[in-house]
Amino acid sequence: MNPHRKPLGGALVAAAISAIGIAFLSGCFYPFLLRLWSVSAATAVRPSYNDAGFMVLLNFGLITAMVALPVTLALTCGVGLPLFRLWMRRGYSSVAAYIGGGIIIAMVGALIIATAHFLADFLVDSNFLFAMLIIGVSGPVAGFVVWYVLQRSSQEHAK
Repeated sequence: MNPHRKPLGGALVAAAISAIGIAFLSGCFYPFLLRLWSVSAATAVRPSYNDAGFMVLLNFGLITAMVALPVTLALTCGVGLPLFRLWMRRGYSSVAAYIGGGIIIAMVGALIIATAHFLADFLVDSNFLFAMLIIGVSGPVAGFVVWYVLQRSSQEHAK
């Protein structure tokens, strides 16, 4: 397989879109996740009846996606592009290798966010856990999306 013939850029764009989509969907469910993470009834967040309306959930999703956008772009261009280009040059084509690459990218992002959180108190604890959840899910999914797009494009070139 020739690494120059494969559309790595398109695969990375699809992976970034999937990560932002995961952030949006996760943000829509953030108030419900916040209730699950509440340790006791005294610290539980008790929204009023109208607080979990559709528009509020949509706003949480949009805000989460907007925060995830620059992080996703930085990780995609700074870590994903060189890593997956290396994977292609080495001839890796298994789904496990690309999911592993997504996990590596997620670990780099998690390390950056954790360092910022612990050194500068970057996020509230519940938001930190939420960010780690989004990164933990987005990394392997993005790796799978890169693999899937590259496999589909190589099948189209073979025809």
